[in-house]
Amino acid sequence: MNIRKKDIRYNLFFIILITLFTSCDNDDDIQNNLKVTLDVTNNEVSSGEESFFLLIETNGAWSASVQDDWCMLNKTSGVGNSSVIGTVAPNNTEARSTVITVNSGDQTATVTLKQRAAGESPTFENAGRIEIPELKKGANNLAYSHYTTYNGKKTITYSIEYDCSKKHSRWIAFTFYDDVSKKNTDRTDAWADDPHIPAAYRSYRSDFSGYDRGHLCASADRLYSKAANEQTFYYSNMSPQIGMTFNQSIWQKIEEKVQTWGKETALRDTLYIVKGGTIDNGNIIKYNGNGVAVPEYYFMAILALKNQSYQSIGFWLKHQPYSSSYNISDYVCSIDELEEHTGINFFHNLPPNIEREVETKCEKNKWPGL
Repeated sequence: MNIRKKDIRYNLFFIILITLFTSCDNDDDIQNNLKVTLDVTNNEVSSGEESFFLLIETNGAWSASVQDDWCMLNKTSGVGNSSVIGTVAPNNTEARSTVITVNSGDQTATVTLKQRAAGESPTFENAGRIEIPELKKGANNLAYSHYTTYNGKKTITYSIEYDCSKKHSRWIAFTFYDDVSKKNTDRTDAWADDPHIPAAYRSYRSDFSGYDRGHLCASADRLYSKAANEQTFYYSNMSPQIGMTFNQSIWQKIEEKVQTWGKETALRDTLYIVKGGTIDNGNIIKYNGNGVAVPEYYFMAILALKNQSYQSIGFWLKHQPYSSSYNISDYVCSIDELEEHTGINFFHNLPPNIEREVETKCEKNKWPGL
């Protein structure tokens, strides 16, 4: 085959042009990937002095600035992906917000940080759900839900109201229904910090010295998904419990009974559950480790919905060693009684007439195995 030198030169010329244009396109792609996020829920921090992370994703150099001087960044320039520590000054007045701006090349990204007013609790999107008790609110309390994606749907693993001053939850709430009552995984033992809790208010393994790390939403309550089970091992879901003669005996037996009810379709279309240890009204044995409350009592509030009809039952028991001769039915009470003991308003999102009727009654014979 006879190939002319002129043709070769033309071909090389076009190859060079294509390469140059492709390189320019790739450079544009590199410049167009700036992303800026905050690591706090709903981009919102408490009214106190608090830290957060500004997460910057870029391939180039960047610079950052903040609109207001009550919010500061530990660095305002860098190169490539970066985690910048931000801090806010205490807020003693109304809620406020500021804008953080990041520039990288010809790209600009902004994110708005909100700080709550003095004494204001964070917005909680699930506050109206049936299983969610009335919130205590206040500057020390955080209410939020953990989620996973299950069967293509955003699914609540459990919800929590956490008291930062006592490093312990006020309650944990979740539901059983057909999908989430299935067993698709095993216990993960994926112990981890709860990303929703600021580091200064978290509990750690050392804080449970002398006690079991007792699950509130049990590992066996969330076996439908590996990701959901992993979330039950957040330390925010743990309570310091006496080991062999409480956590591994009577508390576990009540949990197993509730898990049985969660699978019992003749009993429920949905089973609503609230669990916790007392940290209000002086019902605390002591503070363990680095200030983690040890509850004096534990409780469960359970509501079954079947064919548009409700029934409820409660458990109330002292945090102490139990012999092997206990009967869990001896610790049953009505929801009204449980509210008197705990100071928590359970199932307040029911219509008032239904709430009054359901919370007064506690018919053991309608709960299998009691």
